[in-house]
Amino acid sequence: MKKEDLLHAMNDIDSSYVQDAQKADRKTGRRKFLPAGIAAACLCLVVGAGLLVYGTGRADRQNREPAAPTLPLSKDPQKNPGGDLQADSAYADYAIVQASYPECAPYPDAEKFGDASQGADDYKTMWANWSKQRERIGQSEAYRDGLYPYYGATMKEFLVSDEKVNRTYSPLNLYMALSMLAEMTKGNSRAQILELLGVPDIAAVRERASALWIANYSDDGMVSSILANSLWLRQGDEFNPGTMQTLADTYHASSFCGEMGSEEFTQAFRAWMNAQTGGLLEEQVEGLSLEPEMVLALVSTIYYRAQWQDIFLEENTREDIFHTADGDITCDFMHQEKYGVCYQGENFSAIRLSLEHSGDMWLFLPDETADVNDVAAGDDLLKLLRSGGDWENRVSATINLAMPKFDVVSEINLIDGLKAMGVTDVFDEYAADFGSLKEDADGLYVSEAKHAARVSVDEKGCTAAAYTMMAINESGYFEPPEEIDFVLDRPFLFALTGADGTLLFTGVVEEP
Repeated sequence: MKKEDLLHAMNDIDSSYVQDAQKADRKTGRRKFLPAGIAAACLCLVVGAGLLVYGTGRADRQNREPAAPTLPLSKDPQKNPGGDLQADSAYADYAIVQASYPECAPYPDAEKFGDASQGADDYKTMWANWSKQRERIGQSEAYRDGLYPYYGATMKEFLVSDEKVNRTYSPLNLYMALSMLAEMTKGNSRAQILELLGVPDIAAVRERASALWIANYSDDGMVSSILANSLWLRQGDEFNPGTMQTLADTYHASSFCGEMGSEEFTQAFRAWMNAQTGGLLEEQVEGLSLEPEMVLALVSTIYYRAQWQDIFLEENTREDIFHTADGDITCDFMHQEKYGVCYQGENFSAIRLSLEHSGDMWLFLPDETADVNDVAAGDDLLKLLRSGGDWENRVSATINLAMPKFDVVSEINLIDGLKAMGVTDVFDEYAADFGSLKEDADGLYVSEAKHAARVSVDEKGCTAAAYTMMAINESGYFEPPEEIDFVLDRPFLFALTGADGTLLFTGVVEEP
């Protein structure tokens, strides 16, 4: 590359990304030098011959002491995930692009303001700012109905099972990961993903993903609904600059570059995932690795926490019997008497519990002659969710609710399910078309597609997290992963919606 071409390419880079990367480097308190043969610092995006070159990650890694392998994380699921990339050297040293996230006006807590007129004025201003921020929830309304075919297909694939085990997943999180995967592909590989997502073209994917992100991202001190995406890149590889820019701008994807297969890079990868999911999925994250044959790992996460609008009193929690397929068990049931609406659908009855300044948790109880699979595979569950409660077969009454506390965790190997829904080419090294990701994309394919989710409910509210990880490999290295059954427990369904009605989490509790 000619010198003037290199300078011109560097001038085309969004300066905010370079500044962010420089900030991260300064946080480490040391200067980095690269060998003379490498044309650009690893914290710059260098464009050459139509490709974006993500440098070598860290300079001369063999001659330096390894960084701390893990990020200290709180075990308390009520703590917010640690989203400050710059503040943690466990993965900040590998950053080459840092995503910007929506600014959230803080929730106006009246107890923090005095009775003085100045305090009242400040409170009114804060309330006005927060209320204006809430208006963005409506941005995804135009796309809401178009999501239900996707919801139905994925629920039937990932919730319906003959195994009497707990199962849960995040439709929104999987949607974001598949949208990013679509950006990297071309031809039939992309067309199969778009068909599952229910959109006509990649422009529609971007519009919908952006609207869903804006509507469902919240970190205002009252509700945590934190979405994050990242790309983990093999050092020395060249990637299409337009695609990488789109992933940063539209999907808020941070990028990290390092030595695939090194323990240090894998630990940084795990630290980032644990930070973004509040430590709720540490056990599942520990099973993930960045292998030498990986060219890129795509990760999407969501962390959610909100309290009930009407909390359950702890003194009303008492042991009771839960009937599982394998027999009765004793567990803690929360009790609440409330006036509300009970909905009747085909094979089930349902109620919903509102979450403070967020969405709802819907609870679906199968009829005694029905099974949870009948409800999950039927049409009425999604029709009821889509109606928002505007349902003909309903009755208002005093409801004596008895609800078990539960903590449901699932791990899913997505490959078989996605293939069953028509997304096949990306998993075939001969058919996959990753032409939007790299110029020399022959032989690239998705070798791993894993999802994990956890939903926990107690007297105060709901805490949940999920991740989707997809690994893009070069052919010739990979041995197919062995199939693993992830066993959990028993029979009722739940669906957690965001403030705009987006289906954030859904699952089956076979045993709480």
